[in-house]
Amino acid sequence: MLSTNRTLVAAAVLGIAAAFSVHGAAAQDTQPPAATEAPATNFDDAKLQSFVVAFLQVNEINRTYLPQMQEADSTEEQQQIQQQATQEMITAVENAEGINVDEFNAINESAQANPELASQLNQMIQQAVSE
Repeated sequence: MLSTNRTLVAAAVLGIAAAFSVHGAAAQDTQPPAATEAPATNFDDAKLQSFVVAFLQVNEINRTYLPQMQEADSTEEQQQIQQQATQEMITAVENAEGINVDEFNAINESAQANPELASQLNQMIQQAVSE
């Protein structure tokens, strides 16, 4: 189960980075994914705030390890760095009060499918960063 969580957190980080790095008109040009199974979107404010705290920690870990991965001399070294980063991301999410890895991933998936939720989270992240 831990390796599944690693994959999901790593995917979440990539998805979150993509979802929140797009601003303005570029965000409006993207088409929502085809409706298959809509992720849950009924998260309370406390859960979303916990997500933001975890997201900021995961994002910082991602920013720390990304240059190391880019400078790695081999695929094996990249994989080792990725594994270390992913483990730290899992730990960061698990240590964030009020959220676990599954909930983190569920909110991330919902934000990718729901522009309103993505916008709400983006505003919360912006506010948290400016405090």
